[in-house]
Amino acid sequence: MFDGDNLQNIMKYINEVQSDSEFGGAINRLKRYLKDTEMDSKYIFELEQQAFYMKNDYSDKDNANKRNEAKKKVINYIEKIMSNGANYDNLADILDNFYFFIESFLERAPDKRGGIKKEQLNEIKIENEYDVQFLLYAYLKPIYPMARTEVSDDTGYNTVRVDIELDPNNVIEVKCTRDTMQRKKLVEEIEADMIHYNYENIYFFIYDKSKIIDNPSKFKSTYERKVNDKTIHIIIHQPKIL
Repeated sequence: MFDGDNLQNIMKYINEVQSDSEFGGAINRLKRYLKDTEMDSKYIFELEQQAFYMKNDYSDKDNANKRNEAKKKVINYIEKIMSNGANYDNLADILDNFYFFIESFLERAPDKRGGIKKEQLNEIKIENEYDVQFLLYAYLKPIYPMARTEVSDDTGYNTVRVDIELDPNNVIEVKCTRDTMQRKKLVEEIEADMIHYNYENIYFFIYDKSKIIDNPSKFKSTYERKVNDKTIHIIIHQPKIL
């Protein structure tokens, strides 16, 4: 049985299986997990290659040896996927550069020979944090292929849902200000999330659409700190458009 639906538990189970049928079931579970995280199909194909071995109908010992080798290859492959591009030392810079993506995507005029028209891009508007999350996830997914959205996190006394989980240690919580939001409300949300989320690194991605943060540098220095065993990162964008 799997203890929870996360990659670490699946990998632990793979390492512990003792039969070909258990191994096959674990690999199928892992493939479904990767599909649920919208992984590129090439990763699924390469995973199947790592997991494949020819069974020996006459030797359980030979099968056990082959299965153990396949288990090692699968676990090493998943660890490789998790580490690909995942230089978290640069994550804050990547998040800081998000608005360059927005400007390049929406402000540059498409080539007239293409099917995408400027009028179509003009229809794209960021109205709330769901829009920010949608675009931010698309921006980050090629860099962090294990990223997932709307991940449930059991805090021990209740369950919270995080916006974007990059891996079990790094999470992004998206905030988008609005005209009716007071700065105090934004701070209260951030302070509550600091306490509730069980991640080593919590990145608050604040899309200050209504510009309620009058001094972004001071706001960042005030709330970017260590809280127990968690490191808090503050990223603020005050857009020119949208």
